[in-house]
Amino acid sequence: MDKTLTLKNAYIILVEDDPNAQLITLDLLRLSGANRCYARKSVDSAISFAERLPQVDLFLVDINMPGKSGYELLTEVRNHETLHSAKLVAVSAGTLMAEIERARQLGFDGFISKPIKPDQFSQQVQRVLDGESIWDRS
Repeated sequence: MDKTLTLKNAYIILVEDDPNAQLITLDLLRLSGANRCYARKSVDSAISFAERLPQVDLFLVDINMPGKSGYELLTEVRNHETLHSAKLVAVSAGTLMAEIERARQLGFDGFISKPIKPDQFSQQVQRVLDGESIWDRS
């Protein structure tokens, strides 16, 4: 599996409980050429959906959700038999340095602050797919 990951061919799962944020984020991804992006409202539904896909390249994860948090999703994915190599980026409104630092220390591959900046979002996602870490705290 040596081919370059692009927005067009990457499998991306957005884990976001806010329907408006979900809609906006998916629209931005699709307008940028992503056609394998899916959204789920909870950690458990994201994991069970991911297990049915041929692969998952990236999880975009809201940190503060009812039920299990984005941190719990991180732990579950990292310990998962088949999903462990997926990249995980926190997408959160909590842009305090302490929260960003916690995400970094726990092993997220990046952090994109909300509100998402439409003119930068697809480039940020592509940079993560390219193996870069993004720590955006606008």
